[in-house]
Amino acid sequence: MKEELSILIQAQYPLVYLLTSEEERAEAAVFKIAQSKTQHRRVFVWTVTHGIIEYGQPRQTTQHNTVSPEAAIEWVLRQREPGIFIFKDLHAFIDSAPVTRWLRDAIASFKGTEKIIILMSPVQQVPIELEKDVAVLDFALPDMGELNQVLSRHLEKNKGRRITTEAREKLLKAALGLTRDESEKVYRKAYVKAGRLTEEEVDVVLSEKKQLIRRNGILEYIEEDETLAQLGA
Repeated sequence: MKEELSILIQAQYPLVYLLTSEEERAEAAVFKIAQSKTQHRRVFVWTVTHGIIEYGQPRQTTQHNTVSPEAAIEWVLRQREPGIFIFKDLHAFIDSAPVTRWLRDAIASFKGTEKIIILMSPVQQVPIELEKDVAVLDFALPDMGELNQVLSRHLEKNKGRRITTEAREKLLKAALGLTRDESEKVYRKAYVKAGRLTEEEVDVVLSEKKQLIRRNGILEYIEEDETLAQLGA
């Protein structure tokens, strides 16, 4: 997914719809792509609560009068430098005729430039006027490598407890299919219930995972056949 997003940015796609509920993780991935040797673009983030803020800057540095989506897109259009402009939860406003029109104007003006708007949302809402111009991309859930980092941080916080490779692998596979935040929560819950985190707590992780998946309306999750040996752990 990250490779595909990088390709879309390099190919100067003007509008990308990134489906995800993991805002922080997705923003970090976009910023990493933007700072690569082939890109090196500034990244800005828009929310209806704070307007446009450059990625990594405090909320007090919001750009003047960019809280409304129309004003924010107009601000983007006025920028001369290349940039990636992330709009969070614009799906709530995208059916508005002015917002749709501003986005279409942005698409037209971005031709031949290195400017791109990324609509980041857990809900896919694309007006028919934009269907031919937007690339829709699902932001992939964490793989075992990322979950391994989450688990390692959790173990370090709890007096640096060590577990066997077999236990680690079982705990990681049990969390596959969850977001990074969800995996952190289930590991904490398993630790609170048992006062430790070993392969004996895999059932706790699996039980909580089933509840989360059911809550999200997913009927089934097929686990990847990945091992720690493949991760180089």
